[in-house]
Amino acid sequence: MTSRRRAAYAATLPGVVLLGLLAACSGGSAPPSPPFNSTEVSGIDYGRGLRIPDTAGTPRSLEDFRGRVVVVFFGFTSCPDVCPTTLARLKMVRNAMGADGERLQVVLVSVDPERDAPEKLAQYARSFDPSFVALRPEPAALDEVTKAFRAIAVKVPPEGGGDAALARGEYTVDHSGTLYVYDRANRLRLIAQPDFDVPKLAADLQRLAREPA
Repeated sequence: MTSRRRAAYAATLPGVVLLGLLAACSGGSAPPSPPFNSTEVSGIDYGRGLRIPDTAGTPRSLEDFRGRVVVVFFGFTSCPDVCPTTLARLKMVRNAMGADGERLQVVLVSVDPERDAPEKLAQYARSFDPSFVALRPEPAALDEVTKAFRAIAVKVPPEGGGDAALARGEYTVDHSGTLYVYDRANRLRLIAQPDFDVPKLAADLQRLAREPA
């Protein structure tokens, strides 16, 4: 080897050594997954162990839906805007997921169990998609349920109605519109808001649906 070639070879050694060290440090592992479109959370056990009756009166828990991606949403049948809009758009999300939509379970939890009779609530949820499930807490347990999800549900009478209007069942319900997304292993993974972008949420849920349970 000539002196010129020896010098050129020596000049490349630091770079080669550095690349070798970087490869050794990385262990050849795959690059990290890209972030989700929705807000990612971890280590939060909202709703864990909670049992809420479905419209047939059978107590249900998040664990009953293990193996599916679960979206929990609070609402009520008399909701004028946010609830029907959100549920209709969740139907669009399910359709956009294609075959993976079979692994999606939308769960509507009533914040108005006094007026949401079981059959009425069941029909309401199914009117958006036959796969959607509705849960109906006992009125006395509603506060416990909303607290378990750090959600709110407050009866609001019409202006000037006061307690008398509440007693007559004349009110609306101000409630949280947050969507709680659980993966197939029952871990809370994502938080979304009712103004979610349909294609982006569908991509998030499809990604979770393809993860092992």
